[in-house]
Amino acid sequence: MLISRGNLKLGVLPSFSLPVITTCPGKTPFCDRYCYGLKGNFILQNVHDANERRLDATLRSNFVEIIVREVRQAKSPAFRLHVIGDFYSEEYIEKWIDIAEQLPIVIFFGSTRSWRCEFLAETLKRFRDLANVYMKASVDLTDSLTPQGCGWSTWSVEGEGLTCPHDEGKVTNCLDCKRCWTRKELNVNFRLRWGKTAEYITSRFF
Repeated sequence: MLISRGNLKLGVLPSFSLPVITTCPGKTPFCDRYCYGLKGNFILQNVHDANERRLDATLRSNFVEIIVREVRQAKSPAFRLHVIGDFYSEEYIEKWIDIAEQLPIVIFFGSTRSWRCEFLAETLKRFRDLANVYMKASVDLTDSLTPQGCGWSTWSVEGEGLTCPHDEGKVTNCLDCKRCWTRKELNVNFRLRWGKTAEYITSRFF
């Protein structure tokens, strides 16, 4: 099984992740310091090994076939892409375009920092603009680029947008909220999970 079946925040929603940092060509210095993929359960060896196996699987010719089958078996209305990890190549994005087109009744949602990468930008926009894809540009206060001018809505850390209800303790999980995968134009703001906001804002990266 390549997909994961939920976590504390997602609830029962399935997801797919990749190794942190090494598959993130659009990462910022903030990512190297504060990415939650470098903390908590994500650093466990079994989690690391599982994500490495997924990366290997993305390179195989039957990756699309496998994911389509597993997502159908999950029978979930929505699918979270990249709890950690990101879109690392055009070919990889094309595979998710194929998957989403084969599964038009499933909503694919998440965020990406790869919107900053010129060599991925156009292919990523094609994926983003599919009717059943709700992909946001991931940003932080160290960003000098503005994704809104490129047609992106955002997931930001301690930035602009409506605060994630889960961060405020108002919902149990993403399935209770549905905000991120029912409103394409919505900007969402998340709290900094590890570290202090004041330290983040005044860090040497800002």
